[in-house]
Amino acid sequence: MSETEWRLLTTLTDLPSAQSLAEALKAEGIATRLASDASVLGQAAPARLYVEATQSYRAQQFLTQRQFSDEELELLATGAGGEFCAPD
Repeated sequence: MSETEWRLLTTLTDLPSAQSLAEALKAEGIATRLASDASVLGQAAPARLYVEATQSYRAQQFLTQRQFSDEELELLATGAGGEFCAPD
């Protein structure tokens, strides 16, 4: 069995934002992994978002087409305000 190759897609300022973006990518069928240097929950530390190498182009296109504001990432992270709809 071959091992999955992961590629860095982006680095976000905090883990909750990275988790939110990872969930949005997963909803599109894109496999993700997160890595952070935060030693405790809630610690402010950059989080790296990786995608499967075979899906990196698709993930990059997703980011290009859907630019998330900090407010949108917070809504995704907290689940507040119901379902998120990206503006056209």
